[in-house]
Amino acid sequence: MGKPCLILLGGAGWDARRRAVSVALTAAAFGHPVVVALSGEPLRAWVAGRFDEGAPEGADAARVGSLKEMLEEGRRDLGIDLVACDTELRLAGVDPEAARPLLDAVRSLPDQWRAAGQGHVLSF
Repeated sequence: MGKPCLILLGGAGWDARRRAVSVALTAAAFGHPVVVALSGEPLRAWVAGRFDEGAPEGADAARVGSLKEMLEEGRRDLGIDLVACDTELRLAGVDPEAARPLLDAVRSLPDQWRAAGQGHVLSF
């Protein structure tokens, strides 16, 4: 098993979401345990069902599919965990109880950091 990978996704744009999802899927496919921690606009978009919004016109031609579907497949088939911390939920204006069913866990940042151990931490 590879080193753990913690991906902090807080960038507002679609491209940040695309890069984070691509890296998460690639790392998980290579056997790394992956946690994607959402904050800010990506967190609001995930909870509101708008995670795919903002894709450029060329996304279809480049064969970039639904980011939401890719991340859901990664969660199901590769064991990617999608999390947020309670503070980030509140800062994003998201009710933690409403978000819980849409996430794998609500974990504090210190818990996320400990889980990453001596692995990789990436921020998008």
